[in-house]
Amino acid sequence: MTRHDRSYGFYEGVQRGFALDDAVAFRRLMLDIYGNRCAVTGKVFPPDEAANELEVFLFQPLGHGGPMAPGNAIVVEAVVAGLLEKGHILVNDAYCAYTAHPEIVPDMVEPGDAQGRNMALPDNVSLWPELTMVGYHRSLFRAQ
Repeated sequence: MTRHDRSYGFYEGVQRGFALDDAVAFRRLMLDIYGNRCAVTGKVFPPDEAANELEVFLFQPLGHGGPMAPGNAIVVEAVVAGLLEKGHILVNDAYCAYTAHPEIVPDMVEPGDAQGRNMALPDNVSLWPELTMVGYHRSLFRAQ
C-alpha cells in the first residue's frame, strides 16, 4: 500500500468540504447580493466588469475555520481586498470601514468623520456580515 506524502510541492492537501463549484456559486451569489457594488468604496461595476474588478473578502478566512457564507463576507474591489487582508482597512461594529493609516488609505477617512466610511451593505439586514466575524478580523490585527 502506497503512503501519500503531503510534504511535496507547496504542502497542498485536500481541503475537505470545499468544491470549486461551491466557490464559483458563492461568488456569483455575493456579487448579486451586493449588486456588483464595492461595500467599502460604494463603486458599482457593470456585470461584465464586476467579475474582474470585485472580490469576495472573508472576514474569517477558510483556513481559520471561517464559513463560506454571506455572514462572513463582503464584496470589495481587489485593491480594497488587499488592504483588508493586511489590516490596513478594518470594519467597526457600526459597519464603518476605517484605517489607522490615513497616509496609506486617504480616501477611507472623510473630513470630520473619525469613525470611517459607512459601508454599502445589502438592503436585507440578514445578509450583512455578522459582528462576530467582523470582530474576528479586527482581532487578527489586535484592533478594537
